[in-house]
Amino acid sequence: MLEVLACAGSAEAVIAAVQSGADAIYIRFGGRGAHGFTESALAKSVRYCRVRACRVYAELDTLVADSEVAAAADLAKRACELGVDAIIAQDLGFISIARAVAPDIPVFAGERLGIHNAAGAQALRQLGVKRIFLPRELSVGEIRALASRSGVELAVLVHGDPCPARAGQCWLSALTGGSSANRGDCSRVCDGRFSLGGRMDDYPLASKPVNLISRLPELEAAGVCCAVIGADERPERLAAAVSLCSACSREHRVPTRQELDEFETVFAGRESTDAYMDGKIDESAGAPFVPERDDMRASERAMSAVRRGYGNRELRRVQVEFFAAVKPGRPLLAGVQDSDGNRAEYSGGVVGDVPGTALTASSVSSEMQRTKGTPYHCNRVLTFVPPGCKAPPDAISIARSKLIHELTQKRAEVPKRRIGQLPAIESANAPSTRLDICVEVKSASQLSEELAELRPAYLYLPLEQIPQAAPELERFTEKGVTIAAVLPRVIHDRELAQMGEMLGRARAVGVTQALVGNLGHVAIVRMAGMEARGDYGLNIFNSYAVAAAEGAGLLSVTASFELKLEQIKQMSKSIDVEIIGYGRLPALLTERCIIKASARRCACESNMRLSDAYGRVMPVLREYVCRNAVYGPEKVYMADRRGDIMRAGVSRMRLLFTNELARECVEVTKSCMGQSSYRPNGLTRGFYIKGVE
Repeated sequence: MLEVLACAGSAEAVIAAVQSGADAIYIRFGGRGAHGFTESALAKSVRYCRVRACRVYAELDTLVADSEVAAAADLAKRACELGVDAIIAQDLGFISIARAVAPDIPVFAGERLGIHNAAGAQALRQLGVKRIFLPRELSVGEIRALASRSGVELAVLVHGDPCPARAGQCWLSALTGGSSANRGDCSRVCDGRFSLGGRMDDYPLASKPVNLISRLPELEAAGVCCAVIGADERPERLAAAVSLCSACSREHRVPTRQELDEFETVFAGRESTDAYMDGKIDESAGAPFVPERDDMRASERAMSAVRRGYGNRELRRVQVEFFAAVKPGRPLLAGVQDSDGNRAEYSGGVVGDVPGTALTASSVSSEMQRTKGTPYHCNRVLTFVPPGCKAPPDAISIARSKLIHELTQKRAEVPKRRIGQLPAIESANAPSTRLDICVEVKSASQLSEELAELRPAYLYLPLEQIPQAAPELERFTEKGVTIAAVLPRVIHDRELAQMGEMLGRARAVGVTQALVGNLGHVAIVRMAGMEARGDYGLNIFNSYAVAAAEGAGLLSVTASFELKLEQIKQMSKSIDVEIIGYGRLPALLTERCIIKASARRCACESNMRLSDAYGRVMPVLREYVCRNAVYGPEKVYMADRRGDIMRAGVSRMRLLFTNELARECVEVTKSCMGQSSYRPNGLTRGFYIKGVE
């Protein structure tokens, strides 16, 4: 049976989820999105769930800088001491931290780690991960294939509000407002109005909510072990989703028409989608929903009924058995055992010693079964009651109450677990003695003989562009420039054959290195006989992430551009660390082709621009098989801070050219090499000075 897992954002949401049938909940701690829980509230929630046989997972919903590592490790230790059943990591480096300090509980990989193929799942399994939360963009066929090859448990979001971007590949909030989605503080900028291609498209980035509850049997058959209900600001709506999902999972069925109608009423008739399950990507698009007033009134009435259902009763109850033995002149003996093997015993006053009520097997059994209003449901009562036994009228009631209290105490006990030490990491290196210039272009048309004459240390070019750009690349290799192929940040298993062919063609023209934005792509590159370097898509944020990248075989990593230089300075640099020193920073990567949606035809090769209500203009470029990459409105420029960059221990600076023409690529490269005073318009320092919230 599928585990129904709900995201609980408050103490009331915990009660709503548990009493609606959730098998597990997860609570966010750390990060900007975790303000609903103090340590005391978390402890109470864990105790509440343990008593009711509901598992609790703790999610660290943020990337962790080196200055925050000790605090993150303490959070993991405390969560372990409070009795959580697993820790969910959204940071590559935090996986090793959590496994070290809390070795007795599993570590799960959150969706923002972006694992979407078998190679990625196997890479995380080698790091000790037990479960992976999959991105919503996978079809049921891909999930089935992944389950058969991954060797880890798989979790899938079955209900919740999605992001249009691939998980972990969205920086739009940070670039437009300074609040980082990767740090647990998404401002949902994507739900706003934008114009695209010179005309108003209203909401080109917005997406419909995901609803796969009617597809639960397919997911279970495909090998999924966990159905995830996303966070909701209203506990009543969370309860409605959990209740329907739990009933369908438990009974291995799809919802009835009546259940669906009631469910839609709670959500005010909001249109949802299961399009990704069938590979129908475009059908996931949808404008933000504004319900009618009558729908809202009906929704409030329905939610009131839901709230009464979970607020005043114990609907989730552990199965127990009581036993009682009475004998004249002997103490009353009673006990209870739950379905998990926990036991409690009671010895009361002497039976028949004082005047009292006559006891029978029937009366004792009837009294013991009165567990309504408690977290327990009595399956049966075993009694030994010979004739002639008397006891005070409340003797059996007192015995039952004391047994329930003691059993509850035992169920709430936290198992003894080991607490480990934060693993030592090599201290930050000394300032760098060199700063290699790495030039990345999006098209062979941006390459020129003059750019080759400047002899950057590295040239990055999209993998699919390399075969036709062989003549241009030869100019660079003749000057001693190392060529590296930039792999797509997303490579589904269905795309592996074509990817292998392209890597083979790149290898045939002398390309021996590749840039990868996902841990699962390292094995793909190495199978092609090439060496791998880490791209910005890995979100490398701390020394432990650098160590994990080195362990995976990467030659270098690109530090997250949400880090300040001072934070990068604190990172251990056992391998080369690179930053983006010039260019428009990536804003988001979406599976949908928003260019096609705007143009009403396939126009991926066109240079499109996305404009928001504040007049910010963001280029939209194709990134392999019609995925779209949106880039930020301003250009980072750090070439005049070479000293600060090298003092941070950075040895590689990338110039990221997106929609620049070949002439501008040359002028910017000269400027960054100190060979001219040229400065592009609209420059910013990005986050290298101010950081993100």
